[in-house]
Amino acid sequence: MFFDAVPDPKPLLGVAVRIDASVWQGCFGDWQPLFIREYWLPIGHIAWQGFLQQGRGMVVCEIHTSTATVDWSRTAVPYTARFVASDAWTACFHDSLPADQLPAVAEAVATYDPARDAILLLISDSHPYVSCLKGWAVPPPECSRQMGDRHAEFTVVQP
Repeated sequence: MFFDAVPDPKPLLGVAVRIDASVWQGCFGDWQPLFIREYWLPIGHIAWQGFLQQGRGMVVCEIHTSTATVDWSRTAVPYTARFVASDAWTACFHDSLPADQLPAVAEAVATYDPARDAILLLISDSHPYVSCLKGWAVPPPECSRQMGDRHAEFTVVQP
């Protein structure tokens, strides 16, 4: 599905925003907004760095767990994220997205404002989900700056 989504990140000291059970229940099985809300900072960072290095494109996140079993208030979700440039995404994901959605996704990738917005493709155990993330309180360049400034918070240390 293709949706416009507006992440609503609040200023945080930590990485993750924990979602109340009442919010989860209000999503009626749509886990994607909760994923975006939990991981908006790395998504914005990848979007900005990808744009600086490759030009327009989209962030692709592959979720490595069953989304139906996630307790969004407690579980860190394993995922892989990467930036795919606009000239490569069609070839990479042509078979993943419904043909009638490809023109809308292509238009979004061609016209989004990289300094304020990001295009996100979520791939998981459910249907692919494409979102044009607009109106960030913390835009992608600032996400990238914060990820750099707060590097220690995002580094996994093996015991």
